[in-house]
Amino acid sequence: MFKRLLVAIDGSPTSDRALDYALAVAKARAARLRVLFVVDVPLAYVADIDPLPYIEALRAQGEHIRGIASQRLGAEGVNGDVEIRELPPVSGDVAQQINLAAAEFAADAIVVGTHGRRGGRRSALGSVAETCVRQAQRPVILIPAPSEPMRGKPNR
Repeated sequence: MFKRLLVAIDGSPTSDRALDYALAVAKARAARLRVLFVVDVPLAYVADIDPLPYIEALRAQGEHIRGIASQRLGAEGVNGDVEIRELPPVSGDVAQQINLAAAEFAADAIVVGTHGRRGGRRSALGSVAETCVRQAQRPVILIPAPSEPMRGKPNR
């Protein structure tokens, strides 16, 4: 069923679980996997302080995450790559970039964690996950936070 999956990660434990799930599905189905990290600069940082050190830290985090995700792809024998996108302030949102990346990649489905770094903003779903689902033109697989039981995880 799935031949192309996109998983969005942000370095949080929930996005680590989303990556685990996406790797397992991609491996089981011989699917291609695109791992996506979006560098997001909150407007508050731009308005109050020089954003360059913060942006550079996010870029460095993205490169670190790219290295880890690339190693995971290789270790699992999954065909895929890692993309980093930069989201300038006031020019869209992370969920929009996830859906755009999925469309450009022609993904059959998107995998995203329900609570990432922005998890405190919503109690039921992470705000990025909720917006991603609302905007999506393809199936979205939601992976719960580590404290929530995960049902239906494919066997490895």
